[in-house]
Amino acid sequence: MGELRNQLLIIILLLSMVIGSSHLTRGHEWGDDFASYIMQAKSIVNGDMQDFVQHNSITIYQSSSQIGPVAYPWGYPLILTPVYAVKGISPLALKLPGLFFFAGFLICFYLMMRTRLPRTDSLLLVSLFAFNPMLIGFLDQILSDLPFLFFSTLALLLIVNEKKRSAFDYVLLGGVISFAFFIRTTGILLLASFVAVGLLKLWRDRTNREQVIYFLRNIFIVCVSFGVFWLIYSVIFPGGSESYFDQLRGFNFETALRHIKDYFQLFSAFFGQSLIWKYLYYFLFIFFLIGLWSRLKEELVFIIFFSLWMLMLVIWPEWQGPRFIFPLFPIFIYFTYQGMKTALTKLPEQYHQPSQSVFYGFWILIGGIFLVTSSTSAYVNLRNNRSINGPFDPYSIQVYDYVKEKTPPDSVIVFFKPRAMRLMTDHDTIMSTECDRMSQGDIIVLSRQVGENQQIAPEEIGSCNVPLNEVLRNRRFIIYEILE
Repeated sequence: MGELRNQLLIIILLLSMVIGSSHLTRGHEWGDDFASYIMQAKSIVNGDMQDFVQHNSITIYQSSSQIGPVAYPWGYPLILTPVYAVKGISPLALKLPGLFFFAGFLICFYLMMRTRLPRTDSLLLVSLFAFNPMLIGFLDQILSDLPFLFFSTLALLLIVNEKKRSAFDYVLLGGVISFAFFIRTTGILLLASFVAVGLLKLWRDRTNREQVIYFLRNIFIVCVSFGVFWLIYSVIFPGGSESYFDQLRGFNFETALRHIKDYFQLFSAFFGQSLIWKYLYYFLFIFFLIGLWSRLKEELVFIIFFSLWMLMLVIWPEWQGPRFIFPLFPIFIYFTYQGMKTALTKLPEQYHQPSQSVFYGFWILIGGIFLVTSSTSAYVNLRNNRSINGPFDPYSIQVYDYVKEKTPPDSVIVFFKPRAMRLMTDHDTIMSTECDRMSQGDIIVLSRQVGENQQIAPEEIGSCNVPLNEVLRNRRFIIYEILE
């Protein structure tokens, strides 16, 4: 624990939290995964989790396409529960758990690096994440990715800990992996990685009976611990996450091949979106491969976890975007850093000192750019008074108020972000991109700004020949009542 008293580490953490908290707005983007998480937290507080599953099943299965599972794993909603119980649907407050888990991730990452790199190098790598514009910007999302990043990194930290451990340590590891699984079902890959490495070690030392028993005992304890926690979880919380696997029916090899290319390109998002960052990533990828090769024997856990995670992303039919590779960024940056250090050792001795200066100067420059970029964005957000945007802006609130006050509680709404509408109005809502499906609703709410994005565009609604009566129009939305 003495490592955590490092003054520079504390400064980095505090500065990251100040910048991160300054990024938080009083609104949210329109993607409505956040709405499902909040509704699940609300159902935990109200003790009606099964009621949530019942109503969200209408949204998921009666919409034009499956927009998500009936219920996300309940770990993240459970994290949101205390905040919801105190503040209700407050976007700003509900983003705070992500901020704290991000700080926890930084601590775990530092402890993991500290056993592999000198202290200065470890702090330098932590600063790349502490001030990273993409990660700092993501703090403004009410999503499970940053809590999962904390638990996945903590699990890897516990797995790679080479110190002599007691049975309780393995029980703890099983518990951490299980909670990662409760947040994201892909957390099961942490367990698979631990078991795979354990079996490889067992095979390596198969002639040593004492070592074989030791590895089997550890694998058994972790798996049993995971199983006990999973059993408790299954008894307390209703199902719904299994509807994730319905999406696997869309798998095809053409999509998988495209995903290999797209996810390879996506790692450049850690540095930035401009073309120069992409070219920098291509350059650094060479060192990633060198680092991976040079640490092949020492870092089997990282390599297996990285490989399993990428395999999962490639075979998943739906494109997931940068947030789904968050758990891989620490591994990618670590191997890249190690690869550069390894390459420097191959230079002639007279170049060692100047190359070290260039090496550290390069990474300090990257960290400095990240710090300036994130700080500038934070300043702009504060200057704009933490702007209210998306589903929480005044035009959206006007729509919710109309639905709640002017429509019967059992009426069905047709809206392009159905879970957000359900969260804000308690009305069953579906998403429709087909004229024939409109008859399942009583009220149609069309966005005037998104065109055909998960809805029939306002200028095309007349072609559906559905009898409509316009009841409200503002700058962003039109509300129609479907006539009998």
